[in-house]
Amino acid sequence: MRFAHPGLLLLIPVLIAVIAGVWALEKRRNRRRIAQFSGSADRPWSDPGLVPWRQRADRALVLAVAILLPLALARPLAFRTDEQSELRGVPYLIALDLSRSMLATDVRPNRWFAATNALSRFLDSSRSDRVGLITFSGVAYLNAPLSFDTRAIQAMLRYASPYTVEMDGETAGSNLGSAIERAGRYFQTNNIQPRVVILITDGEDSGDQLLEFTRRWARQGVKVCAIGVGTRGGAKVPRIQWGGVAQNASGQEVVSRLNEANLKRITALSGGRYVPLGDQGEGFTTLRQEFLAPLAESAAREDSKNYVEAYPLPLTLAVGALVAQAIIGVGRHQRPRLTSAIRPKSPPVVP
Repeated sequence: MRFAHPGLLLLIPVLIAVIAGVWALEKRRNRRRIAQFSGSADRPWSDPGLVPWRQRADRALVLAVAILLPLALARPLAFRTDEQSELRGVPYLIALDLSRSMLATDVRPNRWFAATNALSRFLDSSRSDRVGLITFSGVAYLNAPLSFDTRAIQAMLRYASPYTVEMDGETAGSNLGSAIERAGRYFQTNNIQPRVVILITDGEDSGDQLLEFTRRWARQGVKVCAIGVGTRGGAKVPRIQWGGVAQNASGQEVVSRLNEANLKRITALSGGRYVPLGDQGEGFTTLRQEFLAPLAESAAREDSKNYVEAYPLPLTLAVGALVAQAIIGVGRHQRPRLTSAIRPKSPPVVP
């Protein structure tokens, strides 16, 4: 339940205070008049003859009207959960790591194929989501803006791979910060809420601004989630062009390991969620159930299209209270009372 004009609810305590003040003044004025007529307002013959339960009911109905009318004017809105409710999944950008470490074989057949196959199945169940795609290695690129067309993203996955990326110069390595920066700028430019980016990566970062970018965009509402691909034991990184194993500048073979600590750090900083990919890609299911679904419901509750007007109920009750008050008619129903201020004497008892 929410209200279109919540400020009008402040009228309720104001009206109750005014009514209580009027009642107090009325009672004081009546006692003064009765005292002037009969000498004391406490004498039995000074009773105005009002029926107590009618008077109490009348006041209760007045208070009910004072509460219900401002409630109706504030326009209460009830959340609609039927099939007509325009519930949509949250918009999110998928940032897919294209660095050559994604070709490591600690996950069969390798990290890249395991991640993209699981992602494709995840997109099959994301028809109500607006999904966009960012690919990155050393530099991040927006491949697809947010759209309900998840099949187009699935088609892109068949053509994008670490084999197609040039790994020299600034494109070498895996710059997680650049992916977050690119996603943040897209959300800001298009004024999109809520803002979620899902990193699919082994967590190894070759940049030096990851935490800086994460904090900056977290202040702008960007939540970073991460699907960790790989194992802690890791595997050797294959050489793309000439075969064999990649070597560093010292001639040592490059071993890539899943850096969970890195991913947990940035997801915690931004209010996102980290989950490992899992053997069957169940990490995507976990992310949807435990993070995306609650966030989607929260976003739907912020959309006025998902609410229906509920003011007829308090308005009807207020009118009913006014009608009931008119029927009770406190002033028109009084107890019979003595017609004389002098009480008749009791007849003498004959012995």
